Amino acid sequence: MKRSFIQLKKPKGKDNSFIFTILAFLGFGLFMIADSTVITSNTLYGEPYRFVLLQLGWIILGLVCFFVFYNFDYKKLSRTSYFLFLFNVIALIILAIVGLFPCSINLPFSPCVNGANRWLYLNPPPLPAIPFLGVIGFQPGELAKLTIILYLSVQLSKNIKEGGELFWVYMVTASLLAGLILLEPNMSTAVMVFALGTIVYFVSGAPIKPVIITVPIIIALSVMVILVSPYRRSRLMAMFSGSDDQTSSYHVKQALMALGSGGVTGVGFGQSKQKYQYLPEVASDSIFAIIGEEFGFVGTILVTIAYLYLVYKGFEIAKNAPDLLGKLIASGISSWLGIQFFINVAAMTKIIPLTGVPIPLISYGGSSMIFSLMGLGILANISKESSQ
Repeated sequence: MKRSFIQLKKPKGKDNSFIFTILAFLGFGLFMIADSTVITSNTLYGEPYRFVLLQLGWIILGLVCFFVFYNFDYKKLSRTSYFLFLFNVIALIILAIVGLFPCSINLPFSPCVNGANRWLYLNPPPLPAIPFLGVIGFQPGELAKLTIILYLSVQLSKNIKEGGELFWVYMVTASLLAGLILLEPNMSTAVMVFALGTIVYFVSGAPIKPVIITVPIIIALSVMVILVSPYRRSRLMAMFSGSDDQTSSYHVKQALMALGSGGVTGVGFGQSKQKYQYLPEVASDSIFAIIGEEFGFVGTILVTIAYLYLVYKGFEIAKNAPDLLGKLIASGISSWLGIQFFINVAAMTKIIPLTGVPIPLISYGGSSMIFSLMGLGILANISKESSQ
């Protein structure tokens, strides 16, 4: 007998609170980016609001994608998922090939940043820059989070109806995407992509025995990847040792200092000291620390509760989905949001080793914003279809 992680239920009617919650997070994130990047933006560009204006552009583009997918029947996503998978694999293969070259050979369409090739630029020099936005690029690893959810949901739901293969479809797809991302190198995103694939597989009701058998192998490979990489070892050491003077340890110390300085109620909006270029990645990976510094423990708890509500609404949509495909997609996207929020907060509070994972809808970043809103648009469409 197959399992069913989330039972399909009869819809209870249209609920707009999900969309309102998304818009609220977009507004809150925009205010936090405007606040936290004033100093950095002024230093780099000579104007205080460069980052927030760029983020506003990504939000507008992301909302266009949101409403396109909101009005696109998710049941017709089969061809889209195949194209997305093929495009994503090709983009990741390009990054893997580029990664074979030393960073001293800095290719314009995929520059080496901090020892990794994670970006593909669509109009690198000498191609003309787009007015205001400049050079446009994206991270194929971020796209892979949405890709694996859509592709596996379509394939597994189809194979379940036709009695086809399940485990190897999941394992080959997840291993291929995660393996290519690992070559960038980007272990945190690779692990997340593999985890999202596993969640979709589990929710489908497919047998879990083959997955359990592979767990020791996956753990052994993960440990080996950490041990053979000096910077991953240093991050692990920074988590357990307060004496490590590596960059990763500095980042965590500054984040903890920001959270500690906030106390119970915070130092007040706009009063952060860590944003004065003490805290790295202040508006992207580290924005939760700034929230804690300015709004205190109370503020971080409220943001966490609000985000849990958003994730809860996503799983409620999954529960009320009219078919298996909708259930799998909604469960995958909701898990994506929840896992990414947890990883960011856990890294900032030193529960896990430092890793560069943004908070969807709040953190600065074009790739994360656009792909997250695309996924949420699909989730909203499932909700709309359920209420009809």
